[in-house]
Amino acid sequence: MSGDFRKSKVCIYAVGHKQFAMPVKDSVYIPLMVGKQQGEFSNGWISEHTGDHISDKNVRYNELTGLYWIWKNANAEITGLCHYRRFFVRPCQKAWNVLTGKPVQVIDENYIKKVLSSYHVILHNKTFTSGGNQNQLCMKQKCSETENSARLSREILTILDDTFKRMNPKEFSIYEHVMNRKYAHLLNMMICHKEILGRYCEWLFPLLYQIEDEIDRQFPGQAHARCMGLIGERLLDVWVLKEKLRVKECFTMNTERRDWKPW
Repeated sequence: MSGDFRKSKVCIYAVGHKQFAMPVKDSVYIPLMVGKQQGEFSNGWISEHTGDHISDKNVRYNELTGLYWIWKNANAEITGLCHYRRFFVRPCQKAWNVLTGKPVQVIDENYIKKVLSSYHVILHNKTFTSGGNQNQLCMKQKCSETENSARLSREILTILDDTFKRMNPKEFSIYEHVMNRKYAHLLNMMICHKEILGRYCEWLFPLLYQIEDEIDRQFPGQAHARCMGLIGERLLDVWVLKEKLRVKECFTMNTERRDWKPW
């Protein structure tokens, strides 16, 4: 792995499981390929199969294997994660896209620095649910297979509850509050100072490993694809609330479609 980007003050990684056309030319954005992808990469692209990584867990952890790589290998003072087709944009830029159909400009280095001079972290804007986070996350009998692919079984949710309470008993009330409230900052997307990201990962990954071990103990040989990534989405808000962080919410634009939806 080469490149002076790791010495930059700001470096945001766009994670993806396949090669994709970067929608931005800003040098602070670096494509990071995650999972078991094969083949050659374009100049300036990085594979997470370098340094300290957990790429073999990508089927379950999704973009969180990219977050792990950033934690262990990136050196920028300000860093973060977006997706290969989802980027943070300013609200006015998103409205402009809806009205005109023209491309938006993702948040740049100057905007990021300005925001983080007053806030601790940039997150995806709230996604609201009607019945609370845990209820929304639970598999439903009347849901299609596609809908349930983004949900967890009641048994896995029970493992999540029990493991969190055992490992972090003093934080369990915060966890319950987040799981019962009717909104969440989803997508595992964040931008913050590296020190904050490191503290989050030091808290998150040992917890996820214990949850995963318990899932494998109770359901041996079952893949449970995406389960840890889905759990991570909810745990982010638990940690943010626990740490009393000041959050700047940003809309995200899906570069593969023109719309006004939350992602």
